Amino acid sequence: MAEDQLTLEHRIEQEFASLSNRLQQVARFILDNPNSIAFGTAASIAEAAGVHGSTLVRFAHAFDFEGFSDMQQVFKHKLISSTPTYESRVQSVLDAPETHDDQCGLSWLKKITAANEAAQKSALDKIDPEALNLAIVELQKASIIHVQGVRRAFPIASYFSYVLGNLGYRAHLLDSVGQMDRAQCGLMTKDDALFAISFAPYAPETIETVTQAKSKGVKIIALTDSVLSPMVEIADVCIKVKEAEIHSFRSLNSSFNIIQALMLGLIHHPSQT
Repeated sequence: MAEDQLTLEHRIEQEFASLSNRLQQVARFILDNPNSIAFGTAASIAEAAGVHGSTLVRFAHAFDFEGFSDMQQVFKHKLISSTPTYESRVQSVLDAPETHDDQCGLSWLKKITAANEAAQKSALDKIDPEALNLAIVELQKASIIHVQGVRRAFPIASYFSYVLGNLGYRAHLLDSVGQMDRAQCGLMTKDDALFAISFAPYAPETIETVTQAKSKGVKIIALTDSVLSPMVEIADVCIKVKEAEIHSFRSLNSSFNIIQALMLGLIHHPSQT
């Protein structure tokens, strides 16, 4: 039985494919609405998830809880102790011992480095080699590679577009300048590929772009963080990666590692077009 929410969520993601359709429905709702799970009633949660109350109990049993209320306690504890806003994140940093260290910069660097090392090792252990190689193949074949990522994902998208251009690929960064999203998406054709990057809580702009590109026959390569990402069901190739987190500030190191691996793979097997 998972003792904390992060462990439980990780186990749900790992076992998602083996769950029945109804239990998958519960899994999606739980991971998308943890706050509702924490303080909702069994009846209200079942109604919102579109399942019978007994399905919630079966889900709890599947993850070794005595009952649904026992599983709720895990989410309640996380919610009570979590720091979801930037204000609370900043305060949690100010309250940390490292902040009061005479060499706080070095102390934080050590902590961040350790967290990133652990996350990168985990990413390497869990990466799908077939997805990585297939992504390289689809990028090679594309007439134009469109790259999309907003807010936290934008630095990754910008860097990948920059690298692709330097490697001689026709790359188009969907940067939404002037709110010209639809016009930029209109340039995509079935001979192109879209490399889309989005992490929880999953930017609507990126999901809309992916959906529009798919309708045009564009090959979709997604970089995301969970099997429950809305891009998973749409993408032709999906690469999943989990980042390190310090006081709810998430890193981008593992994602940049993926980008560099794709870059080096493209150099190793250059485009034949």
